[in-house]
Parts: sequence; C-alpha cells; structure tokens
Amino acid sequence: MGEALEREELRKAVELARLIAREAERSARWPSLALILNRGAYTRKAMRTRKRAGAMPPIVTVIIIVAAVVAAALAAYFIYATTARGVRQVSLTVIGQPTLYKGADGKSLELRVTFKNDGTADVDLTNSIISVQTKDKTVVEFKDPQLVISSTSSGTTTSSSTTIKLAPGDSVALKYTYSGSDAGTVFDNIPDGAMATLQTKDGYQTSFAVAKP
Repeated sequence: MGEALEREELRKAVELARLIAREAERSARWPSLALILNRGAYTRKAMRTRKRAGAMPPIVTVIIIVAAVVAAALAAYFIYATTARGVRQVSLTVIGQPTLYKGADGKSLELRVTFKNDGTADVDLTNSIISVQTKDKTVVEFKDPQLVISSTSSGTTTSSSTTIKLAPGDSVALKYTYSGSDAGTVFDNIPDGAMATLQTKDGYQTSFAVAKP
C-alpha cells in the first residue's frame, strides 16, 4: 500500500515537471519575465541581442533544465528508497522446539521459544503475541514476552525487560504466558504439534509448531 502511494506521488511529480517544461517552451506563463530578463531590466542597461528565428529565451532554457533536474532527482530518490527497502528485510527463524508448559501456580501456561534474526533489519519483539490454535479451532493468545536468562531443574530465571529488540544475526530465548483459571483446560485442548503464529507490533508474522512435554 505504501509503495503504491509512493509510485503515485512520483508519477504526479514527474508529470508536474514535464508540464513546467512544456509551458516554458511555449513561454505561455512567463512572457513578461522572459521579456524583462532579455531587456536587462535588472541591470538598467539595454542588452544587445541578436534576434534569431526560433531562438528560445534564456529564462525558458533555465526552467527546462531545472524541470529536468527535478524529475531526474525524484526518479533517483524513488529507485534508492525502493532498493533500500528491498535490502533491509525482517526474517525470523525458530531455533529448537517451542514447548508449552503448565505454570507452577497451576493457573498459567508458559510457551518457551527461541528466535533468531536471519534478516538484515532489526526485529522488535516487545509486546509481541503468539496465537496458538486449539483442537476445536479456537485461538489462545500468549503475551508478555520475557527474556529467559537461565533454565535449571528447579525452574526458569527470566527478565521482564521493557524492550526486546533483535539485531541481525542475534538470537533470544523468550517465555510467553497465558493466565486464567481455565489454564488446565486450555493446556489439554492444545494438541501436540499445534500451529502457532507470532505477530510483532510492527505487523511481522511467522508460524511454527508447538510441542508439549
């Protein structure tokens, strides 16, 4: 959608530049200005010019050159912006097997997953959501991603960092949470190998399967 709007704006700008050039060639909109410049009005001296049949006034030539430069600059900027967008892309891959666990309190579920940024642009996972499909085709949302600092037999140590941003080549282990009195029922209703979809606040999505221990 954004690229289509940029193309339309570029088309309008180029058409405007061409219109300026055409109007300048006909000297339809700047006859008095061309006349003033040709007569040397700003120097208070008469300019000696040799009239030639079909000769183009200097101001018209200048306007045509400016219009051509503007059109070329707009086209160059559009090509550069399009290429830059194509080069910088987001690409997340899942490392290992995302796994769903019952929380220690019995009233929550934990979905642990490790992501790696294989793209060329930063990925912001802050406030991202993972939607998991249940046996009856409903969707359960896991939110509040937290950094997994370490994992031991006695539990998992996490960090509630406010910002989770991945630079190209970086990876991160996260824990997403579902809370509610029906956590046990929800856990039983999610099949092993259920399809899950990550969605970032910027609109990026990627899908993967979820396992159960």
